[in-house]
Amino acid sequence: MIKRFVLRLVCFFLALCAVPAAYFCYVQSLPAMYRGSLMGSVLVKQETLRGTEGARILVVGGSSVPYSIECETVAEQTGMPCIALGATAYLGIEYYLSLLHGELHEGDIVVIAPEFAMLENSFGYSLVWMAVENSASLMRRLPLSYLPGMLTSYYTYGSGKISLYKSTGAPAQTPLEEYYGFGFGPWGDIVTPRESILEKGYDSNNTLAPDASSLSDDVVRAVNRFARYAESAGATVVLTWAPFDELAFTGTQEGLAELEARMEREMTPEYIGSLTDCLMPGELFYNSNNHLTSEGAALRTQMLLDDMESAGILG
Repeated sequence: MIKRFVLRLVCFFLALCAVPAAYFCYVQSLPAMYRGSLMGSVLVKQETLRGTEGARILVVGGSSVPYSIECETVAEQTGMPCIALGATAYLGIEYYLSLLHGELHEGDIVVIAPEFAMLENSFGYSLVWMAVENSASLMRRLPLSYLPGMLTSYYTYGSGKISLYKSTGAPAQTPLEEYYGFGFGPWGDIVTPRESILEKGYDSNNTLAPDASSLSDDVVRAVNRFARYAESAGATVVLTWAPFDELAFTGTQEGLAELEARMEREMTPEYIGSLTDCLMPGELFYNSNNHLTSEGAALRTQMLLDDMESAGILG
């Protein structure tokens, strides 16, 4: 009786697992549908990282990175290739740093420029699925802490992918063609000319008032772990700010100063520049409170170069 009950119980659980397993296999059998998006750029950028020899400047952060750093300008002024590795803040800072493990070269400079959502350790697990999509190499980089969220969000991601496939069919372009079609250049930054399209000069749905409490302990630990690894690889890591539309800022300068002080106190990498500089004029933002126009990107790039020079990390 007991053996029969156990056998039935095992069969029951196997039947339960069969449905989600079949769903997973079906979704994964579909073509990659999100390569022509910010999230889909992660794979191409990872391949660029692996294919670039010598010491490099690697700028890590959310979607503000490709919209705020002119990689060719950085390369011209430093003599080092520059790769903009950001895609969206909601992949989480730990995942971006995990993508760099085993990939750093001696002499690399890693500039971590997290948006406020990244400091808070905010996630969008469906967006993470869009980034890793059909790539086993990107899936292997997922931190173990992501596993519960990835499992519970798979149905939402999968249903969206199925709907997209049914409505548009398989992408007609290759991943690289989609990547360039989105506006990316060869080094991961957005190179298409941009002027502000924000009617109010900012996105009123994304106002923020960051302060010292905005920094997650998990982020502190992740950055410090990465800094130890980078040091062992002969690379330099620094922290800096990501641009934010001053019109969408509802906090105080004191709050920003307290946040910066906590980052400097608790996080191992040196902080270059000043966090209060992140508040830039509304006319310099393209289509969100973090994405700069071409003019804004040129200004931010030069500010970063000046901060790196002042910190003495350019040699």
